[in-house]
Amino acid sequence: MDLSVVVVTYHSKDYVGGCLDALAEATKGLEAEVVVVDNASSDGTAETVRSLAPWARVVARDVNDGFAGGCHAGADVATGRHLLFLNPDAIVSADTLTTLLEYAGRHPEAGIVGGRQVTESGGSDPRSWWNRPDLWSAICFAVGLSTVFPGNRLFDREPPRAWSGDPEEEFPVPVVSGAMMLVERRLWDRLGGFDRAFFMYGEDADLCLRAAKAGYRPRVTAAAVYLHPGGMSSSSARKLLLLFTGKVSVVRRHFPPGLRRIGAGLLLFGVWLRATMGRWVGGLDAERRGRRSVGGQEWSQLWADRAKWRAGWKGSQ
Repeated sequence: MDLSVVVVTYHSKDYVGGCLDALAEATKGLEAEVVVVDNASSDGTAETVRSLAPWARVVARDVNDGFAGGCHAGADVATGRHLLFLNPDAIVSADTLTTLLEYAGRHPEAGIVGGRQVTESGGSDPRSWWNRPDLWSAICFAVGLSTVFPGNRLFDREPPRAWSGDPEEEFPVPVVSGAMMLVERRLWDRLGGFDRAFFMYGEDADLCLRAAKAGYRPRVTAAAVYLHPGGMSSSSARKLLLLFTGKVSVVRRHFPPGLRRIGAGLLLFGVWLRATMGRWVGGLDAERRGRRSVGGQEWSQLWADRAKWRAGWKGSQ
């Protein structure tokens, strides 16, 4: 068939219904299947999915080995020529899946395709894609420039530029967000999919950067719209720890060999600086361009937990 949608859940019963309702509408007229992989939830998520969407295939697992592991479990049973990985709190528009497939067909060189993420207020969220991290972006983070000047094209280069407002806007990007990512099955098999060493965060960047190295050029299109309220929510200290574990893993794998330890060290220094500045950092206007605010207390906790994340995901180097 054309498409296999893979949704990985974990304690998601309170919001996965919205995702499934949207998929029921968006898959009409398509040769498509929906595979929901539940990573050992204890809140009855798998049972909720079976009740709300008897047409979906449920893979109930007895282990939680992260987003990448769940995606592999879904891909292993999927039969589509394209795999769409979708977060359980994401809601696609009625024509999004058709648009993604048509766009991928027009750009076979992409291999990986994403859409335009929107917020609950209806505005475009720039975090549909990301720029590639490099030494300069690591330096700017380390000395605080990316925090003092959020959105500045010189000092804050990893976050993407804002969408222009053109509903037909499209372009190649370094990294497509894993919140909604269409992957050609042949690319997935060729590259081995997401690296299972990444528990959560960083696996999307790693796959896109490996795809680029293999000759692909991932792209996004504004015409494929999806609501992702989770993308706007404040992160807990636990989520921040996972995020930086992924960041370090990407740096240690994709920076030039001679710069990998330096890049990881710059991330560490940047966290120390923000933890030290404390209240001043928490008072900065970090909400510009849809970016969530991270307070001084969160940075302090991340610094205290540095032994847990400074080496990246185990096995990712």
